[in-house]
Amino acid sequence: MRKKKYFLLKFLFIIFYLASTTAFANENNAAIQRSELWVDLTHPKILYTKNDQLRLIPASVTKLFIAASALSQWGSRHTFSTQVYTRGDIKAGVLNGDLVFYGLGDPEFTNEKIWSLINNLQQIGLKKVNRNLIVNISYFWKIILDNPDRIIAKSRSKVAYDGLPSSIGSNFGNIAVFIAPGSQVGDAAIIKILPYALDNIVLKGTVQTVSGKNNAIQLSRITQNNQEILSISGKLGVESEPLTIYRSVGDPNLTTANLLAAFLKQAGIHLNGKIKLESTRLLETDKLLTQFEGDPLIHSLQDMLFYSNNYIADMLMLDLWREKQAKSTTSIQLSQATQLLFDNYKPMLANTHFSVKNTAALPIFKNASGLTPFNRVSARDLIILLEGVYKNKRDFPIYIGSLVMPGQQKMWRGMSTAQHPWMEWSSFKTGHISVPKSVYTMAGYYSMKNGDLGAFAILLNAPAKMDKNGSVFKQFIQHLDHQFQTLRT
Repeated sequence: MRKKKYFLLKFLFIIFYLASTTAFANENNAAIQRSELWVDLTHPKILYTKNDQLRLIPASVTKLFIAASALSQWGSRHTFSTQVYTRGDIKAGVLNGDLVFYGLGDPEFTNEKIWSLINNLQQIGLKKVNRNLIVNISYFWKIILDNPDRIIAKSRSKVAYDGLPSSIGSNFGNIAVFIAPGSQVGDAAIIKILPYALDNIVLKGTVQTVSGKNNAIQLSRITQNNQEILSISGKLGVESEPLTIYRSVGDPNLTTANLLAAFLKQAGIHLNGKIKLESTRLLETDKLLTQFEGDPLIHSLQDMLFYSNNYIADMLMLDLWREKQAKSTTSIQLSQATQLLFDNYKPMLANTHFSVKNTAALPIFKNASGLTPFNRVSARDLIILLEGVYKNKRDFPIYIGSLVMPGQQKMWRGMSTAQHPWMEWSSFKTGHISVPKSVYTMAGYYSMKNGDLGAFAILLNAPAKMDKNGSVFKQFIQHLDHQFQTLRT
């Protein structure tokens, strides 16, 4: 199960393509914007600066802020739980009432966790539920999505990285489709929903088995009338290995409810009633039957930062908001919750060695994952964050250990670490979006030759039309080659 989880995370990673050529050959063109800052943290001083207070679209380096906030709030061993309640009495393994699942915002509630939770019910001796399976989604109340990508994802999607957050969402808001070639050329490919067929998932279309190893498969999803309709087409080579493709779902609550029902059935626990969603608070008479603790926060941070998982970032943001919510409410706007990032950032700003001219002007956060063109962050903002975490002796080892460390592998995103020595000395987070601009960002830490620890942040925003054939990518990586060689003194 755990292996499948990491395969899903790897699939969800938005690839940050990099290559090499002349460094920012077109930088004199005002259409390309760059904000950059390199510092020594051990003996605080600026090593290089270029428009370091210019706020640009940061893409996924925004996740550095929610990672720092989550660590500061909870520490690395904090867990998120999922609970099961009964409404009625259990006699001889039969529940004469409803079985209620209540999610408390576990960002990694995967098939593995569901299996463990259902196994707990088996061990208790539950064999039959005489009424309904209820999924209670009241922990986050109503989530108002105000980011264009997420609004669209409620009705349709062709990707996996726009999974919608939910207090009891499962598998990062995704559904998995398994595809294997037929036994011979001309046969229809084998297509299945994993791990089990679900009542709210409709699969339409076929994939043809062709000669060779190549494949070309299209998979899209629309959500209507409480159904996730997956349309699939294309060709799969008879010599090809089986594939698993993921797509986000438009109703993560109903999908989780159906998934729980499928796991109950597989475990031999019979359900007599219906599947229902409930948005009101738990009843005072509900009795806790069992609960499952998710992985410690450190695992979520590693998965979020390494795989650039947008779902985990937004879930942690909502978890943070829910914990700090003092008064009762009926809904939460995701962009409103994101403003809590300032609770952790402002003290860092007040105590930095790298102060800004106008401390009243702050970064703009609309989304914690960075899956938006409306965030605005500067290189200076990122350095202040990285410095602030560096000063926190409790959190810093976990934080830097959760970042991408290319030097631990021979190849990273198609590049040889031997050809780019800086990969051996650095730990960082990358970011990339292509609409409305080509955005490439990177921020993190690096070791210097004298033993000092440095921090760096680079944000590049360019018109999409200038990034033909990866030209901006190529300039970006050669610039990194040059900067590390020059500044790692």
